[in-house]
Amino acid sequence: MCTAMASGTPTDPANDMLIPPNLEFLDLSTCGVLESEVDTILVRFPALKHLVLDGCAVLRGELREGEWNALGKRCALVGVKRAKETEKALKAWFEARSLSAVGDGLNQGSNNILRRAKRGRKGLATATISLRTPEPESTANGTSSGSRPSSIVVPQTTIKRASKIRILPSPPSLSSLSITISPLVKEDKYPMIRAEFEAGWAEGVAILAVTKARLRTSARNGFRIMRSSPDRVEGLEEAEIGLDDLEDVKADDDEAFGSATEEGANSMALSPPVLCFAGPHRDGLHQRDCGHSVGWETMGDVVAV
Repeated sequence: MCTAMASGTPTDPANDMLIPPNLEFLDLSTCGVLESEVDTILVRFPALKHLVLDGCAVLRGELREGEWNALGKRCALVGVKRAKETEKALKAWFEARSLSAVGDGLNQGSNNILRRAKRGRKGLATATISLRTPEPESTANGTSSGSRPSSIVVPQTTIKRASKIRILPSPPSLSSLSITISPLVKEDKYPMIRAEFEAGWAEGVAILAVTKARLRTSARNGFRIMRSSPDRVEGLEEAEIGLDDLEDVKADDDEAFGSATEEGANSMALSPPVLCFAGPHRDGLHQRDCGHSVGWETMGDVVAV
């Protein structure tokens, strides 16, 4: 079974193009989802609130020490992982643009040589371009200068611009996680599993807070801090087209960096998601506001009592 919903609207997940980025509910029950892919799914859908993985190969075996702690930590740090992937993609975009500029410069230099060689009929008989490996040109001091025209300079400014950009990780959006537990694990172990998961989640949230604090310091030291924008930015110059879905974050933005205010509000005080092990059947011990109940209500599949 596979169900995807965004803003309460059912969507066919068979085609990835039909799954909107603001997906809030995803049911991948009985699909071949592995434990290592849980945080990958969360990275792919930044607005995902409810993830149902009943019947998947996710922690179905015997309890192993620390495995639920590790899962909780990874779920809390999906924003950090997503930010790193964005930085990597941004750097690749800038580097590709730099290489394109170098290629354009080399082509222009070749065209200039060809135009000079075509003056009169002599140009047809005198070759100025050799297909052989060019010999290094000797300079006045006897050293080799290489074959690249002196007018072609690799534009390092775009690469440096990318190195001065950092992506602010977003807080985790997950509200509930539903996983089928192995029948070998008795229900009296559920509180221990939840406690271990929540401890890992808290550890991840603490690391997220430290990461944001470090980025705020970077912002004050001249780095450009950006974050994903819900609205696509239009009218950017060609040099910044790769930033069209990002927006700048100022160093004094307490809400973005998760600093506590005088009123006591703290955006980093994130509650761990609800863990439900009851499975798809209604007669199980479902947790309040778990993904199962959200799915039933959204799909209008609520049985009157």
